[in-house]
Formats: sequence, structure tokens, C-alpha cells
Amino acid sequence: MADLGVLEYIKLGVYYASYLYFPAAALLLWLAVRRKGALRLAAAACLIAASCIAYGRFVEPRILLAADHDIALKSCADEKGAARIAVVSDIHAGLFANAMPVRRISARLEAANPDLVLIAGDFIYFPDTEKLEQTFAPFTVMRAPVYAVLGNHDIGLPGPDVSEALNSALPRAGVTLIENKSVKVSGDGFEFELVGLSDKWGRMQDLSLLTEHRRRPRLVLTHNPTTIEKFRPGMRADLLIGGHTHGGQIQLPLLTCVITGVCGDSAYGLREEAGVSIFTTSGTGMSGLPMRFRAPPRIDILTVSYRACADVENSF
Repeated sequence: MADLGVLEYIKLGVYYASYLYFPAAALLLWLAVRRKGALRLAAAACLIAASCIAYGRFVEPRILLAADHDIALKSCADEKGAARIAVVSDIHAGLFANAMPVRRISARLEAANPDLVLIAGDFIYFPDTEKLEQTFAPFTVMRAPVYAVLGNHDIGLPGPDVSEALNSALPRAGVTLIENKSVKVSGDGFEFELVGLSDKWGRMQDLSLLTEHRRRPRLVLTHNPTTIEKFRPGMRADLLIGGHTHGGQIQLPLLTCVITGVCGDSAYGLREEAGVSIFTTSGTGMSGLPMRFRAPPRIDILTVSYRACADVENSF
């Protein structure tokens, strides 16, 4: 495990202290059944509250959902096309043992039979750097090409900077890192330009990649979808894909939105901003607290389609 500070030991303390729920729940249940009046009501209320917290700690982090989305791009190409793109983010392997295992993530991705897999960063969370290759080895089973960028935790904001170790381990797991690179990805019935931007917090994004113009749809993969705020006139992206939000992670009605500003489709889903379609995935792991509540781990399958330019011109 990486060198931990006081705050991380507190988080681990919360993680292990949560096991006290089980004897506490037994006692509260006994009081709710065997006692009367105010004590019974108080015990029942405490049991319900504690069980909600326990659900977020022990149950929801182990639920892995897959959601399908259809996204029709506004741009066109010489020929129409479509691709199934699997997206995952915020794996956060490391500190919390209840984080979704990479083997389950890779198995679900493979079962979705995508044309392309995109990973939007934050692979780790205070990991054992000597086990990174072993941790991400399950991605070697993927038949579809896998492209990725790093997230803020990967580059030490906050936590240890393990970018060098990840740059070594991930390619051995079959994951191609495209930090500040543009690559052409194509397959049966599709061709995209895929631009990978480094994490926004690292302040090293090469946004000049977005000013070049090619006659094929452009997908942009980055960790933090608020990268859209840095776009300027002349920059083009047809679909920006990111993560970072965890879907709120602990999604309390109204309260999470007010406290974090992570709300609605900016927390998870498809939206449009500054003329760009933005898809934010809610990720699979956890940071801060070892819990997820009303924001289960999720991979997303995007069926991204675009029209032929000739068809667009003929429609007018």
C-alpha cells in the first residue's frame, strides 16, 4: 500500500469500524422486538438508519450495472457509421477492499461485446504500486481495443503520483494510454478520431489537438468532463466522454446536489454544453468514504452513430 497520511488512516478506520454494524444491528433488533414505547421506536429508527449506511458500505459497492445509451452525433462523414463503445471510469483500486474488482469489470465489459473500450481515468486510490500489473491484468482478456487516459488521483492530486508506474503497467495489460494524443480508431462500419486529453487538474492538456480539422467524427476522452469549460472558438469535439463525478457516490436527495454541485446529467448521463455532447459515466470505485448510495458501480455502453454528409446535404 502507498504511504498513507492521517486522513487515509481515518478512512480505513471508518472502513473497518463499519463491521460493528452487525452486532449493533442484532442489539437494535432485539430492542425493537422485546421492548416497548419510546425505546422500541428509537431502536427501530436507529436500525433503519444504520441499515441504510450498511447497504451503502456492504451491498451497493458490489452491484455492477450495465446501461445502454444511443447517441446520434450531429457531425457527418463520407459514409454513415455506428459503433458500440463501452465506457468505464474511476476504478480506484487500492485503499478500499470493497471497491469493484477489475476482474468483474473486465468480464462485464467483455460480455457487452463492444467495438471499443474507453477508460476515463482514476485507476487507483492509494494502491500498492508493486501490484499494479497484477491488479489490471484482467484487462488482457479484452478482444476489443482498450484506450485510456489518467485521472487526478493517478497523477497525485491528491495522493501519490503513480503515473509512471501506470504508464508501465497498463500497456502490459493491453490498455493503450492516449494522454494528449490523437489516434484513428476504426472497425466494421465506423471510423472515429479519438483524442485523449490529460487530466484537467494537471494543467497540461494539449487542447491544440482540438483545433485540427479532419472529415471524421471526433471523440474526446478525458477524466474530468468540466474540461468543456476550457474549450475556445475553433476547437471541435463531437462527443466528450469523462467520469470523475462518481455519480455523486453518496447520492442523497437534494443534499448531495447542494453540497457538491454534482447534479442531474452533470453527475451522470448525456448533456450538451457549448454545442458539444458530453457523456459522464458514474464509475465503479470510491474515494473519500468506502460507500456508494443510490449511485451503484456502472459501465456504460454507448451506441454512437453518425450520418453520411451526402445524406445530410440531401435533407435540406
